[in-house]
This record gives sequence, C-alpha cells and structure tokens, in this order.
Amino acid sequence: MKKFYDKALIETYMKQTKFESIISNLQKYLFVIQYKKGEFVSMPLQKEHLFQIIIQGSVSIYFIRDDGSVYSLANGQANDLLGEMEIFLHQPNNVYAEANDDVICLALSIETSKDILLENCQFLQMICESLTQKMESITTIDAAPASLKQRVLTYMKYKCSGGELKGLQHAAFHLNCSVRQLQRILNQYEADGTVIKTGKGTYKLTISSFFSSE
Repeated sequence: MKKFYDKALIETYMKQTKFESIISNLQKYLFVIQYKKGEFVSMPLQKEHLFQIIIQGSVSIYFIRDDGSVYSLANGQANDLLGEMEIFLHQPNNVYAEANDDVICLALSIETSKDILLENCQFLQMICESLTQKMESITTIDAAPASLKQRVLTYMKYKCSGGELKGLQHAAFHLNCSVRQLQRILNQYEADGTVIKTGKGTYKLTISSFFSSE
C-alpha cells in the first residue's frame, strides 16, 4: 500500500469519479492510496479508519464466519464506496475487502473529517444509495461451498492471531468438526509444509501459506 498527497494527482482522480461535485469541497482532506493485488483494502481491527472511493481496479468484499465459511458480499469496482458504515459505527467484524488487481482509491480519514461528512447532505445521500445497493446484494448471498480442509485454512488465516491455531478442542468447536478430523487435516497440512507444529495442539501457517490466496 502506498499513499500519495500530490494535489494535482488528487484532482486528476477526482475528475474520474462520478462523485466529483459531491466531494469537491472535501479535496483538502483527500489523498490517494494504491494497493497491489492481494492486499487488504479494508479489514477488521485496522488502525486507520478510511472512507474510500475506488477509482481503478476491483476488490472482493467478503464476510468470514467463525467456522471458516466465506460469504461473498460484493465485487467493488470503479465508483464503488468502501467504509460507509465506519462513518456511523465501528468497523464491521469479519468483513474484508481484498484487491483483485492493482487498485487505486481516493481516501480520507474518517476520524479527522467525520463531522464535516455528517453535515454534507449530498454526501449522506451518496452513502445511503451505496448501502442500499449492498443490502440488496446481501439478501441473495449464499456461503461459498468449501470443504472442511479449506475452512481450516481460512479459519487459521483470518480467525487465529498471526495465523497460529492454539487448542484443538476450541478450534474444532468453531469449525463444527471433531478433534480427530481437525488433527487429521493439520497432519496433512504439516506434511505438505502448509503449517508447522509449534507446540502441543498448536500449529502455525507458514509465511507462504499465510499470504497466498484462498
């Protein structure tokens, strides 16, 4: 991820979005963010809460349950918005937005500009329209089919701090499987180098596995 604060660059990208007239008075708060393919554009517990408008590229927005099931919420593309809910509430748990390719966004810090955003009627109308479209999409979603083996990998990557699973019984409960099933899968992953055993009932994703796509 790279940030750019060049005024000419910001103005160029503002002209590429259909929201130029709405965000023109926010220009001094805006900056440009560039993401590489596979980087998270937004994720739970990130330190900086951002409102972003996608200028180029596309992102996958998905929800991950505690059992490792993945729900595809939307595919964001040019002129789509990210971070609308954070303007009103805390960041939703378990929702991730990941760059499908190189992505460029116009962004602003919600913390430093929240009051100004809430006073802008046109901006709030834009937010309502975006959230309505996402709600319509959510009502039709189903969990992406996945085997238990796939769900174990997803669980370790997104639900375990640092990609480290600690406690087979606790993990098996969330994954809705038996400890024996989980142990068998972890043994397979250990054999092929996907995970390493770091202690009794403790397994950690290798670096290459942690940063690989599902």
